[in-house]
Amino acid sequence: MGRSFLFLIIFSLSGFAQASSQPVLDELMRMQAALQNLNYHGTLVYLQDGQVQSMRIIHKASKNGEYERLINLNGVAREVIRKDDVVTCYMPDKKRVTVGKRQYSRHMLSKLVKNDFSALQKYYEFKLETEDRIAGLKTQRILIQPKDNLRYGYRLWLGEKNALLLKSDLLDVNGKVLEQVMYADINIVDEIPMEMLKPSSASDGFIWFEHGAEDKKGHEVNENWKINSLPEGFLVSSHIRQALPDSDQPTEQWIATDGLASVSIYVEKIISDDDAFVGMMKKGAMNIFGLMLNGHQVTVVGEVPANTVEMIAHSVAMIN
Repeated sequence: MGRSFLFLIIFSLSGFAQASSQPVLDELMRMQAALQNLNYHGTLVYLQDGQVQSMRIIHKASKNGEYERLINLNGVAREVIRKDDVVTCYMPDKKRVTVGKRQYSRHMLSKLVKNDFSALQKYYEFKLETEDRIAGLKTQRILIQPKDNLRYGYRLWLGEKNALLLKSDLLDVNGKVLEQVMYADINIVDEIPMEMLKPSSASDGFIWFEHGAEDKKGHEVNENWKINSLPEGFLVSSHIRQALPDSDQPTEQWIATDGLASVSIYVEKIISDDDAFVGMMKKGAMNIFGLMLNGHQVTVVGEVPANTVEMIAHSVAMIN
């Protein structure tokens, strides 16, 4: 169904139906502006599979661009610095730093910044729910509910004053919470000094790995592979070939998204069958499905239902 035809359908609906969805879209647009334009710092808490992880976040918006710093406060030491779409990740335990363009982020607050929520109405329903309080602030709760069983739903809590996203739930097809992200505390300020955005990790002696660097050295995308079908609404947003850390083989990677849900598709030549991964695996809210195809490992990963990653994996084919 083309977008122009969809517009005709929406236009023909009753005035009540139009009015009922517009306040939600207005709030989501306010949220997008807040995520990009406000200066703030606070503590994020992740809850997944009974595990709790906390992270410090510092965000700065200036005429020179957008900056963000994320610091893991428990578990494995990780620190991420972002300048606009360039992301640098410091991993002290591995003495490694990775640098690359931001394409998709599991960090929910970044994931919602540039979506066209109006277009997403074809695949999701948006509903205003009750008011609530998060981190001591009044919020408006919003439900984003998929219209099929191929993607997950979301529940968002937006600050009443400025619509900043303060909490989000990832919901399975039955409405069960798979993952929860929320601020334990947050401070919205006039200015963030650049000193707060500098990494604390001393990277002397670290190995620097640049995502996409292999492409610059002449490793072109392999046109012998294709994805025959994706769930309705999903489009390939990027296709690259690169050498991943701890791998000697170049890997084909596609990222497909409907504007909200995203999946990554990997194809890599396997030297030994002992390295093969076949079947389904679940890691938190992430479903992973692998299969072997003509001596290559095909792996699909995403925060989508298990049947979605399996369907996409079986649609990958080699062009004869």
